[in-house]
Amino acid sequence: MCQVVNREFKVIGMKQNGPFESYAQLVPQAAQQFLQQMPNYEGTEVTVYEPKSSDSHVEGTFYVGILVEEKPVSLPEGIEFLEIQHTYGMISGKGNEMGKLYSTLDEWIYGQGYQKELDGNYIIETYHPIENDIEMVEIYIPINS
Repeated sequence: MCQVVNREFKVIGMKQNGPFESYAQLVPQAAQQFLQQMPNYEGTEVTVYEPKSSDSHVEGTFYVGILVEEKPVSLPEGIEFLEIQHTYGMISGKGNEMGKLYSTLDEWIYGQGYQKELDGNYIIETYHPIENDIEMVEIYIPINS
């Protein structure tokens, strides 16, 4: 279920800011806004998160967008291209079990002797629709390799 992967992500996305405690509402709203703004682009939906660094770190930055094969020649205003490569602890599961997936992955990372490398890196989630409004999610947490 959990594994180590070295992966590169190429993302076109829209940058957003907000309180970490409101991400459950902010991220889906921002994703819908992105998809409406970019109707001619197709790809796997993705969210790229700035990790929360401490209890006093109350507001963060995230990007909502899609994975692409290469950098587009041009992008609309407000849309950015990100190229991110790192070694990650990764887990996949149903999107309605996010809390459980994060807990399982955290325990696995430490149980395998890895350390999270959150400073200057991003946590990444990719979303894969399957059936009946259920989606599979893959969670990537940066670790030391």
